[in-house]
Amino acid sequence: LFTLVQEYRKWGKIKSTYIDGYLKFRNAATGRIHPDFFALSTETGRMNCRNPNLQNCPRKSNDPIGVRNFIQAPKNHLILSLDFSQIELRVGAFYCRDKTMMETYQNGEDIHAATTAVIFGCTYAEAQNKHRPEYKEQRTIAKNVNFGTFYGLFPKGLQSTLKFKAGVEKSIPECEEIIRNLKAGYPALTGWQNETKMIAKQKLYTETWLGRRRYLPNIRSDNWGLQSFAERCALNTPIQGTAADILKLAIVRILEGLPSRPWLRPILQIHDELTFLIPKDRLQEAVAFVKGCMEQQPFPEFDLPLVAEASAGENFGNLEELEE
Repeated sequence: LFTLVQEYRKWGKIKSTYIDGYLKFRNAATGRIHPDFFALSTETGRMNCRNPNLQNCPRKSNDPIGVRNFIQAPKNHLILSLDFSQIELRVGAFYCRDKTMMETYQNGEDIHAATTAVIFGCTYAEAQNKHRPEYKEQRTIAKNVNFGTFYGLFPKGLQSTLKFKAGVEKSIPECEEIIRNLKAGYPALTGWQNETKMIAKQKLYTETWLGRRRYLPNIRSDNWGLQSFAERCALNTPIQGTAADILKLAIVRILEGLPSRPWLRPILQIHDELTFLIPKDRLQEAVAFVKGCMEQQPFPEFDLPLVAEASAGENFGNLEELEE
């Protein structure tokens, strides 16, 4: 019975959110959906979207009916998407100034392989070797650890993340060892975390590199739950917020170039990704222009390379990565 109820709720959610929900906002004059975007309505500075919220489109890996396929390009046009590669990890490395992390990005290397080497005590070359029996599991763990690295990892939380997001079972002592190895391998990380939390406690706010503030009065709270959440925000906001600021600077550069490129039409923004509608014969020109805007140094102090990965296709659900 419970299995059937779960199945019913899953399909009911898809129908109400992505079919009826999208159709409800279809414009009768254009035949299209025109969501509302807000540039200043989140605590971290990320843009958000409503009526409908197209930022919560299901990912390819969790899209049983192909919701993204609903969004199609007109005849002789393509949907072009450019996505910042690992921007929050790059911003985190910029903030904490860890030598290993920075060299990994400066040399165009693989941060997940670097973290695999740090956690499991193997060489970088071994971490990249796809033929090793441990390769898949260790890389999966490294990826999940990386995305929580800067925000404060706890053994129980890591165990839960690995189990439910990655399907990897690890004991609490094993998770404790992973975190211990991570801190030892990236020594500047812990120092940055402690310093950032201390400054936030003194000022009662945290901020992005460009000065966007998030006030955190609960960081001095006697309630451990409130204080712990505020401390995580103190670590999360500078990174996620600075990444959002970098994307907005790229958008400004793109907007400045639109009058001379009337064929380039922005249609969607999803966190670190920008999506456009373009004529098929303008693909290379569009990619070169948008990549140039996104990969430009965002502010003088930022000394790590930014990478925007491009993909294109006739509908949003079947975008193919473009070769460099």
